[in-house]
Amino acid sequence: MLIALVVVVIIIVSAVAAIQLMPKPVSPDARNIKIGLVAPVSGSPIGQDMERAARMAVDEINNAGGVYVSEWNTKVNITIIVADTINDAPGNAVTPVTRAVETDGVDLLIGGYGSAGTLANEIVAIENKVPYIIAGASNELVTRRGPQGNYGGFGPSGTYSISDAEGMSYIFHYCTTTYDYSKTVVQFFAHEMKPLVAENRDFRLALLYRNDAFGTGVAQATKFWIENLSLPITLVADRSYETTTTNYQTDLTAVKSTNPDAVFVVDNPDKTPLIIKQGWNDVGLKTVYIAVENNQDPAFYTLLGQTGNGQLLESKLDPFMSPSYLPAVQTYSEKFRQLYGVYPGMMGADTYDAFYIAKDAIERAGTVDKAAVRDAIENTDLPQMLIMTESGRIRFSTGINYHEISPVTFVEQLYWDTTSNTLKSRIVWSPFSPGGITLKQADFVLPTGYQPGSP
Repeated sequence: MLIALVVVVIIIVSAVAAIQLMPKPVSPDARNIKIGLVAPVSGSPIGQDMERAARMAVDEINNAGGVYVSEWNTKVNITIIVADTINDAPGNAVTPVTRAVETDGVDLLIGGYGSAGTLANEIVAIENKVPYIIAGASNELVTRRGPQGNYGGFGPSGTYSISDAEGMSYIFHYCTTTYDYSKTVVQFFAHEMKPLVAENRDFRLALLYRNDAFGTGVAQATKFWIENLSLPITLVADRSYETTTTNYQTDLTAVKSTNPDAVFVVDNPDKTPLIIKQGWNDVGLKTVYIAVENNQDPAFYTLLGQTGNGQLLESKLDPFMSPSYLPAVQTYSEKFRQLYGVYPGMMGADTYDAFYIAKDAIERAGTVDKAAVRDAIENTDLPQMLIMTESGRIRFSTGINYHEISPVTFVEQLYWDTTSNTLKSRIVWSPFSPGGITLKQADFVLPTGYQPGSP
């Protein structure tokens, strides 16, 4: 009797073990993950750069087996749903995102370029509680406009303020903000350029910017840092222009009359070269012009040409250097060129990283449930990829700089390479030495023909 009982127990235990060893069935709910790419694909080379980078990342992920979703007990592929915002103006930026969310049923959104357009279309994600990793739109209100970010300092009744704390928790900013890079720009002028041209007086800085959320955000941040860091900089011109402007000579002539030591130009890569060329060549404002990182795009270098020799660009990524300051960037750039026959830009690199952030978050969440994915994104702790960070890790803050990263920024000086007849760049200053890496590649020198300002 005892022997029979033992045999029965062994059979039962063996059966249970066999069942446990059997592969679990794939959930019938398994399907491709749908990620909406929010980008001005049809209206801007930057949008095309973002789409190329997105498809490159997705192809890599899918070819490596896809994304493992434990709830479904299988790996699945990513499908891109393009939300083409055309030129990223607010009037064009909302409808495609609404369609992606409400009709196509995307699990996640990635992208966003212009600040004004993104501030408009992120409302769709906030109201529908869809995770949105914003790879552009540097205005800090993108994530600070809710109660977590103190309504961007404007209070609950501000123009852009949103009281929906839960909705705001679905928004993430994988981008340098206007506060990040404006600080780098004014610190460069105060610490690096001032000793060369204004040793015994305040540095004279002129602001020339487009009149939208991007431009005004930079202007506000520039003034904030000059005051709060007590920098020896006098803002001699604070001039905005409408986004439809194509001739800037009146504005530049007014700026010239203020005798600046440098001009901080805030526009996109199609317009910034025009401003610098009209200023230097037509108006005779022979000064230092600095542009911000959204201009880190092949179009900027091509359009600016030889006039760019000696001028400056703030950036957090440069895919054109060879050898590169960061091996991952060079690998990315070379593969991108092999695939598409063109150099990548900065916005595409942000977008590329964001798809890997999304993959990691979904795998850790084990589901595509939007609240769970949101929580996983908030708890991201990945090694830096193409965008260097101060800690060397990708982490989203939950402080007043809500759901932002801490990117490393630097200032590059452009130079005309006579061998290749192309405009190139070298890093001349950075407030950081990430991981002990010295980013500086050359000393800053004043452009040939430079004329300092005077009181």
